[in-house]
Amino acid sequence: MDRTRRKSSIYHDVCKDIDIKILRILVSIDDQITKNLRDGKVVTRPSSTNGLWSCFLLPAVLVLYSILYNVSELYVLLAYVSIGLVSYSLLFIVFLSVSCLILEENIYGGCTASSLVSALLLYAVQGQDLMFSLIWSTIAVMSYSSLLRIALTVYPKTFTIGEAMIVTQSIVLFGITAVNKYFYNIGEEEDMEMKFINDVILTILSAVAIIVAALCILDETQKTMSVFYYIISVAGTYVLMMLHVKVGVDCIVRLAEYVLLDVDRLKLFLFWLSCVLVSASVVLVRTHLNVKASTVTRKTFHILGSLVFLSGILYNIRLMTLAAGFGFGLIIVVEALRKSGIEPISSALQAAFNVYSDEKDVGSFAMTPIYLYVGLACPLILVPVHPGYELELLSGVLSIGVGDTAASWFGSKFGVNKWGDGPKTYEGTAFNILSQVAVIYAIEIFGLLSVNNAMTRVAIAAAVSGVVEAKIDQVDNLILPLVTLIAFQTTYAFC
Repeated sequence: MDRTRRKSSIYHDVCKDIDIKILRILVSIDDQITKNLRDGKVVTRPSSTNGLWSCFLLPAVLVLYSILYNVSELYVLLAYVSIGLVSYSLLFIVFLSVSCLILEENIYGGCTASSLVSALLLYAVQGQDLMFSLIWSTIAVMSYSSLLRIALTVYPKTFTIGEAMIVTQSIVLFGITAVNKYFYNIGEEEDMEMKFINDVILTILSAVAIIVAALCILDETQKTMSVFYYIISVAGTYVLMMLHVKVGVDCIVRLAEYVLLDVDRLKLFLFWLSCVLVSASVVLVRTHLNVKASTVTRKTFHILGSLVFLSGILYNIRLMTLAAGFGFGLIIVVEALRKSGIEPISSALQAAFNVYSDEKDVGSFAMTPIYLYVGLACPLILVPVHPGYELELLSGVLSIGVGDTAASWFGSKFGVNKWGDGPKTYEGTAFNILSQVAVIYAIEIFGLLSVNNAMTRVAIAAAVSGVVEAKIDQVDNLILPLVTLIAFQTTYAFC
């Protein structure tokens, strides 16, 4: 018995020693990268760490779903391409820990190697054509490499390295999705309603891209309201032409009928509109008073956003998807206008930003509200349809709309015992977890959700996201929904 105990103790000490050594190596790499960035005069968003581990989150979600469930051909393609992006991310981290030269010019050898990783998976595992696999893998990795460099060098103080990796991975993967759905129709067979929704969303977002590109190339003499009206008219004409081709001659009538002629959809739409009007009114009043918003005050927008997405996911997921596409396009246009220098729009938007910005909004763009919206909406894109998927669609609502908001409020009011040297408290984390469980319990009581073992799955996911929220220094709105999705996937057996 004593010999067994000694062996167990030795084994425990060895494992602990290995864990400490690995942690020291990771910290050393992170510190070296920070030094190299400073030497190269590259300024990332102020943070105690670079968040290098974040590069695994989005690919992990895609790969796990493609393994656990029967997903579409396009979803598998995205999962394999994301593995190539992770491969390049790891090479990027290694190169950056040696020198910051990788930020000055592309390392094409690393791009080629990473492209081959995803190309081989697409060709050998998914059975895609070799040329198709090579083309898409190369485009994805090369685009990711360029966008990552641009995000870190052109837009100082906007991203940490981990946040830049997630954002650029998302842009690349969404671009592949849009092109394949819009032009090649690769993916699962869709019914007419879903095809209509996807066509409208992709058309709107491509029009937004036109508006943003036009605003970016304006010189100082062209930054006038008349030019802006011209840009809007061109984008509107483009939307009408594309919808005419993709949807039909009666595209506007069909869209209006879809939203307004169904009583349940109309009620939902009016509720969302009221939430938007309340938000706009609060922003206008507080901007007029020029009173800086506190962290707890900013969390009210988490609540309003969560009400919109919670009601949409519970009552009409497809209408919520359509509205989320419109909303994302709108928030991008608003941010582009804030930075455009077109008066009086830019100054009005900048005044609102000055009131509601927090310590993380020190870079080129107002990323926190964009992250909030994307965090709430991303499960609608990432979660494939399967039994019980409605619960997973609530990942953003639960983690940042409910849990993060509850932790912020309760921790600031009643928090005493802190996690290490950080501002987060044990009390806030406990309330974070309990609030998520309580929301799902209330939803089940009212019969709005029927998912096997929902309480158990939420308790596990909430515990994971709650601890992560307390320990990380990356932007919660971006990280927590992905962490919660991964945590839900670990509860696959409970489905």
